[in-house]
Amino acid sequence: MHKYRSLFRPVVAAACAAGLLATGGVAKQTAHAQSSFLDPLGRPTPQTVARVNAFADQPYVPQEVGNALRTAVQFYAGTGELGGPPLPADAPRFTQFYWPTVSGNCIGEGLHSTASAIAVPGPASSPAPGAAAGQTTFVFTALGTPAAAKEQGQLNVYWVNVNNFRTGVTPLGNNGINPTGPATLSATADTGSGRVLAVVAGSVRTVDRVCPFAPTAASIDVR
Repeated sequence: MHKYRSLFRPVVAAACAAGLLATGGVAKQTAHAQSSFLDPLGRPTPQTVARVNAFADQPYVPQEVGNALRTAVQFYAGTGELGGPPLPADAPRFTQFYWPTVSGNCIGEGLHSTASAIAVPGPASSPAPGAAAGQTTFVFTALGTPAAAKEQGQLNVYWVNVNNFRTGVTPLGNNGINPTGPATLSATADTGSGRVLAVVAGSVRTVDRVCPFAPTAASIDVR
């Protein structure tokens, strides 16, 4: 997990610097900057998170860049939600994607949706549509959103099995999970058994808008 956090540090640092420049504030001393913008554990303070989010909201920042910045600072700060669809007590073995992802203004103006994804290797009858042995079901949930639209087609899982060298792009669709919300998409891929590396990226269509999400990734042991 540490190496994935380290990937975000340059992004967060750049965002913090840009936010400071945009607001005209530059720390005069390194020690002061450390105490002002990072907590004792080296994580961004609420003030820093607010500045990064404010910078991400600027009209000159592309939407996909803003979402990546929001995702990075929440993950690095340890505030990203890891929620998802409720699983029964006898739920099958699953793998959580490494970090939650954010879509700006997905719920409403200034209201951002945090999403998480899981992968469920087969055999498993749930979550829908289920997976046979050698298959993997991917599930993506956008928290705080209304129900998913019936027609999707804009959110994909890109995967590669490093043991059998299979690759694929699997579109996620509405399979009736959480029919009243939050929007939850899923699909099953013929990954085969082995170590599967996967990235989910794209947009979720809810009943009232389209929400683009920054990518997130996972490494799944499919038996």
